[in-house]
Amino acid sequence: MAEVQTRIPAIKLPLGRVGVGNVRKLIKIPRQGKRPIILLVDFNCFVDLPSFQKGIHMSRNLEAIDEVLEEVVKNPVYELEGLCADIVQEVLKRHEYATRCEVEMESKLMTYGRTPSGTKTQDFIKLLAKAEAQRGGAVRKEVGAELRGVVLHPYTAEGKGKGVGYTQRAVASLILQVPEKRFVKIEDIMRVLEGSMSSRSYAFLSEAEERDVIAEVSEGPKFVDGVVESILAGVAASFASYPPEMKVTARCVAEEPLFHYNSFAERVTTLGKLLEG
Repeated sequence: MAEVQTRIPAIKLPLGRVGVGNVRKLIKIPRQGKRPIILLVDFNCFVDLPSFQKGIHMSRNLEAIDEVLEEVVKNPVYELEGLCADIVQEVLKRHEYATRCEVEMESKLMTYGRTPSGTKTQDFIKLLAKAEAQRGGAVRKEVGAELRGVVLHPYTAEGKGKGVGYTQRAVASLILQVPEKRFVKIEDIMRVLEGSMSSRSYAFLSEAEERDVIAEVSEGPKFVDGVVESILAGVAASFASYPPEMKVTARCVAEEPLFHYNSFAERVTTLGKLLEG
């Protein structure tokens, strides 16, 4: 009896992305001489579906993810985008009818930070990674991070000539395409993001620290587009030695306290175009 997935569909139309989403896995990444990094990771894994195929074998995606993750614990160092690339290659082996595969992952990493007075805190950053490939072609890898912070929305009262503004909680993200035989450090991405907003946000602050942070925020008012411009300037300064064709995605979303919507800004470009000015 033929499998349902291999039957001819009633409506013969190809689909661009079919697969599984929010596949949650716990992974342990060993590090030489240090405690392993423990991550709770969410995966999305998709392939294209040709018009002659009724459906995909979704369990094959899950099998590929499980088998690749088993290999992670055997390696002393592992790149998250490399993990996605390995899954892409395994999935394409198992879906012989597919011409392309795409794997996305995101996870939160706990890091130790400090308040302005030096008090130790636990901070969480979102890690992002992606890999995609056409069958027979090279795997394209991306890695990035997302950071929460504060921006001061600049506003000038009409007719009074006096500047006022209000603070917004914002999320800034930077995703970089990883060139062949090159490595992108998450720490470098985080440094760019930390300097892009009016201030970082904190797990807690004393009353005196709150005043200091508010003073810091007031000195650097920005719209969301200004945050994106700061991210791109940081990329040009920090990654100038990378290939000019490296894809760069910078984004900022800020919560509007007065309206029922969020402010949004994004630019997708290449490093070469940034360096050209």
